[in-house]
Amino acid sequence: MKTGSLRTRVIVTTLTLLTIVLAAVLTAVTLAYRAKLDGDLRDRLAAAAAVVERTGSAGTAKQLVPGLALDGIAVDFGGARRTSPVAQPKGGPQKPGAVIAAHGSLLTSHEILADGTAVTFSASRAGADRAVRNLLLVELLVAAAALAIGTLLVFRATRTALRPLSTIVETATRIARGDHELRLEPSRTDTELGRLAAAFDQMVGALQSAIEDARASDAATRRFLADASHELRTPIAALQASVETLLREQPERPERDRLEAAVARDSERLGRLVDDLLGLARLEARPIRTPIELAAIARSLVADASSRAPRVAITLDSGDDTVVNGDADALERVLRNLVDNALAAIRPGGQIDVQLRRLDGYVEARVADDGPGIPEHERERIFERFVRLDAGKPGHGLGLAIASRIAHQHHGDLTCDDVQKGASFTLRLPTE
Repeated sequence: MKTGSLRTRVIVTTLTLLTIVLAAVLTAVTLAYRAKLDGDLRDRLAAAAAVVERTGSAGTAKQLVPGLALDGIAVDFGGARRTSPVAQPKGGPQKPGAVIAAHGSLLTSHEILADGTAVTFSASRAGADRAVRNLLLVELLVAAAALAIGTLLVFRATRTALRPLSTIVETATRIARGDHELRLEPSRTDTELGRLAAAFDQMVGALQSAIEDARASDAATRRFLADASHELRTPIAALQASVETLLREQPERPERDRLEAAVARDSERLGRLVDDLLGLARLEARPIRTPIELAAIARSLVADASSRAPRVAITLDSGDDTVVNGDADALERVLRNLVDNALAAIRPGGQIDVQLRRLDGYVEARVADDGPGIPEHERERIFERFVRLDAGKPGHGLGLAIASRIAHQHHGDLTCDDVQKGASFTLRLPTE
């Protein structure tokens, strides 16, 4: 990108064009004026030749010489009388003064009177040359004055025209110094400068949003690391204590069996927690977008849940068209989490209803149970990381956070419904 001075380029270009226009106008005026003076002089010569030709004789014509001299025309009766007819020029007779020749600064015309006398008429173009020189001098003075005034006006006009650019530079500088809320706010956006100012505000707004998102992401990352460290510390400490007891004391059964079971339990808990953390981290990558039949995933999950909990009544009600674009593994994880949470919440003999339907360009998957339900003030909080309403139940509070994040990545949402009995969650995904 060339970064030369825009003001200099505008001024130089404008003055160059002004100079060219002035030069063209002066040249045209001078040439026209010169042609007019030359034409007038030729007309006077032709008129003088016609007047003398009508006299018919040299004696009579000589009486006209003083008057013609006052008009700047010299008459020379230098030729002798001719007794023979006068030869006509090629092409037939011509009007008096029709043939005018230029000899340096003189214009001459030759005529032959009726008595055979040759007459030469001449006029000097020196006066016309002086008039042209005077006109040219005046024109140059006027052009110089016009250029001076034009230069001053161009400087002022350029400063006024480029003032919005100075405002943009000043605003950008202030924003860079920390005034992030400052904007240009153009009064019109249908002009070049208006579009530039609007694009500048849009760019600054996008940068501000990116900065805020980065700060929020950094804060969330710090909070996540702190929470993850806290959650990992408990199973690791328990696992370490059990292993140290086994190695140091070498207890006999059944204490040894209890400690080994605790090691296995804490190891499994730690593995699930690490798997959930890795799953949460993978959500930062862009999911694979392919057509997914959500009802097929739901049927597989319901069948698996029914085999694991035969005493729980699980129903599935799915529509004809439940195809969405998304990541099959990620969406299966969302539905599995909802079904597993429902299984963990209800008592033996409970009821779980899974319903899928297509509505207004969205596919809704609803998982409801008849368990104790979720308090109204906790329905938003449960989607936060490491939030568990019942600390006595297994889990780490990451399942719903991951599920909500997956829904948002698919341009949908996951909500906890307001129901009178039990708990109900609805996953809403766009079909396109």
